[in-house]
Amino acid sequence: MSLMRLAVYPLLFTVLCLLSLASCASQGVMLVHPQSGSTMKCGAASVGFMAGVADGFVEECLRSYEHQGYVRVEKLTPEQRTDLERRGILPKPDEPPERTM
Repeated sequence: MSLMRLAVYPLLFTVLCLLSLASCASQGVMLVHPQSGSTMKCGAASVGFMAGVADGFVEECLRSYEHQGYVRVEKLTPEQRTDLERRGILPKPDEPPERTM
């Protein structure tokens, strides 16, 4: 190998390591049990080379709760949403969520 190639590999390795440390992931999904009104949030945040793990953790959490009857808020039927809004579990769409300080 040429001397030039030997000098490029450590530089390339260093750049890839720095990029992997700079990456991050954060996500959260709200779920609600239509009958009980119980709510749950599946979420994860990670930094660096573990950023990809957050997606897997959230997906596993979602599968577990969906198996128990929870539904993602964005996938509620109009009837379920209306019932949960009437019961005060979800805010009505035209009402902004309350903010406290």
